[in-house]
Amino acid sequence: MSSSNKYHITIIGAGIIGLTTACTLLKEYSLNDNIQLIIISEKFSPNTTSDISAGYWEPYEFEFMDERILRWASYTYNIFLSEFFSIKAAQAGIMKMSAYTLQGFNGQNKDKNILKPQFSTLVRHFRMLDEYEIEMFDYLKPTSGYVISTIAIEVRYYLRELRRFLVQDSRVKFIKKKIHSFNELMNTTDVIINCTGLGSRQLTNDQTVRSARGQIIRIHAPWIKSVYNFDTDEGEAYIIPQSNSIVLGGTFQINNWNTSTIESDTKKILRMCSKCLPALKQIHYGKVQVGLRPYRDNGVRLEYEKTIDGINVVHCYGHSNSGITLSWGCAKDVVEIIKKLLPFDSKQHEEIINKLPLHEQLWRLTETNKKFFLRSKY
Repeated sequence: MSSSNKYHITIIGAGIIGLTTACTLLKEYSLNDNIQLIIISEKFSPNTTSDISAGYWEPYEFEFMDERILRWASYTYNIFLSEFFSIKAAQAGIMKMSAYTLQGFNGQNKDKNILKPQFSTLVRHFRMLDEYEIEMFDYLKPTSGYVISTIAIEVRYYLRELRRFLVQDSRVKFIKKKIHSFNELMNTTDVIINCTGLGSRQLTNDQTVRSARGQIIRIHAPWIKSVYNFDTDEGEAYIIPQSNSIVLGGTFQINNWNTSTIESDTKKILRMCSKCLPALKQIHYGKVQVGLRPYRDNGVRLEYEKTIDGINVVHCYGHSNSGITLSWGCAKDVVEIIKKLLPFDSKQHEEIINKLPLHEQLWRLTETNKKFFLRSKY
């Protein structure tokens, strides 16, 4: 629908996938003032599914860990790591820490040969736990485990800073609205980027997209400084530090669309996490939250489609609980597709943009928020 000198791009969805895609678009089209980017969403932060997530980097819950997943995860890891060592870390809620994964409970997989995960080569530090370290978790009695250097993201802060960056760009417009059909945007945009997550079930009639209900508890436990993923006799659980809280989880209930908290789930989460770190038995209250993950039977859908009505759509959904882990990598591939649809001057772009670190090319703290003061409580 564009005129000869104006491109209109519409992103549907404003979670971590939608906003990282928007930032990547602006990076690639940084020299083009004739881009109009509209971000439409029924909900914005802090009310998205992304805001509820525990938000740490690790590829998991994928039936097939293919080359795409590893490539997306690696690209994202390196961006987050660079951001931790930058001025962004405090305001955007970016934390670097160790993450322990403990396999087996009470010797249940003792006879299995535990191999390194496929993503072990992507991280800066990885090692299998030795016998002494395994024995420290004597309440769990795991049979094997490993530790990696990972990044945890306080998603509500991260999305806040991404949106502040986007809002200051005159080419970007935010609209709060639910889109029921791509046809609503016909003749108003050159290309649609579908980042609706669970909403893609209705929007694209993709019945392989299903809810994976997650319930978590946010507590105050400042002595916990590492991530723990572990098996118990009641299922898998995790403990993830955030800047001002600790997230205890969780549930992964496929086809459960209930967004209300369930007391029995809360008690189960506390029981499981207390088996890893017994001091958590003293926790009797916290903020309980529920989010519906966008699970998809066939994994992430990232591809171009021209609808029967002639609408250009690039789909990017089905990330389940790895939206943070894959975010920047998926955004990069989405924009590579867009660049084939809407040409730009790549030579001139590269000459200017390569002078900045990659994470700074993607987004920067806004001028009004650079004065950020850290205060000690002591």
